[in-house]
Amino acid sequence: MSAAASLAYLAGLGHEVRPGRKFDLAAITALLDELGAPQRAFASVHVAGTNGKGSVAALIESAARAAGWRTGLYTSPHLQRLSERIRVAGAEIDLAALAAAAGRVRAAAERLLAQGRLPNPPAFFEVLTAVGFTAFAAAGVELAVVEVGMGGRLDATNVLAPRLAVITPIGLDHEAFLGSTLAAIAGEKAGIVKPGQRALVSAPQVEAARAVLRARARATGVEFLEIAAPDAAAAPPTPLRGRHQRENAALAARVCALLGECGFPVPPAAVARGFAAVDWPGRLETVCASPEIILDGAHNPLAARALAAFLDEYRSARPAPVLIYASMRDKAVAEIGEILFPRAAAVVFTAPRQPRALAPEALARACGGLAPHAETAPDYPAALAAALRLAPAAAPIVVCGSLYLVGEARDYHAGGGCGAA
Repeated sequence: MSAAASLAYLAGLGHEVRPGRKFDLAAITALLDELGAPQRAFASVHVAGTNGKGSVAALIESAARAAGWRTGLYTSPHLQRLSERIRVAGAEIDLAALAAAAGRVRAAAERLLAQGRLPNPPAFFEVLTAVGFTAFAAAGVELAVVEVGMGGRLDATNVLAPRLAVITPIGLDHEAFLGSTLAAIAGEKAGIVKPGQRALVSAPQVEAARAVLRARARATGVEFLEIAAPDAAAAPPTPLRGRHQRENAALAARVCALLGECGFPVPPAAVARGFAAVDWPGRLETVCASPEIILDGAHNPLAARALAAFLDEYRSARPAPVLIYASMRDKAVAEIGEILFPRAAAVVFTAPRQPRALAPEALARACGGLAPHAETAPDYPAALAAALRLAPAAAPIVVCGSLYLVGEARDYHAGGGCGAA
């Protein structure tokens, strides 16, 4: 299968997860068994949580690679290109390798369907997870750092037998799938903890989540290790901005310290080099200097609070920012708005090119009153033009609320231009 055909095949599966869909591990298990169990060809670290999963995974992978290990990194969602989700030795998977892995997975799925061993075609994330694991095995990956797509217990990535389970801060998100309480959501995240792991390493959690994680660790015989606030101050520096990223770095550093006990030593010097070199775009990322344009997904209340803390520090000597905001239909827009919008000089509501996006007018009706001034724009270029018009001198423009919007903004600014078209 050609690269173009493989991308068309994956795109044709559809990315949207619909409420009411039954989740289990039967399809991904059958698919990987048919492929010869590629997930057993490499060791792994499994990362779940509500926020910070990608940053923590990227930090661990960068440090392990700096220590000389051949690494894989599997994350989601992507910002601009699907190949961002599968990285080998620090580089996005090349299209030939992606096509080869996708071709194998598609052939395996079609055999299973033809033989009646799969009742329905596997979903997009199941297929892509199989593609990632197949590609890692083919590339000779020694240690893969794998981010959970959603939840943990029934996520397609949970076919792994990881050396370490890592859980970042837990908050309310994806309630239609994971439950409406922190305890319920923590229970889903805790599903990645299995007997035989060296440890469950956790970020600081609220007590409702901590109790669930501790109980799961005790039930599986796995040591529970929770980082403490002072650990953040001692973590090696990274280019990632925000107080929350210091906590993410502390969590990743604790994982790296334990990897030696799992057969993959990562010395402190490698941690320092890897953390200093990490690249994780779309999270408090500046894409233009004048005016300063900052991109940050901030798609749920926990992430909004992290962005708010950054803005409170950042704006101490600057005017209030103008926000360009978009959201998917299943997000807590009112709560996010209460956290972010009063901190802005103005908010421009827009929508990315994504079927799950809320219309700008619907956002304005729902929470425009929380902003000192609000306008709508049909797309990112129009929203940027409005923001440039509204921004006080020296005020930053912050693009937030949706990683899909962040991806479109990165595409728009890829040529280095900062102004509106």
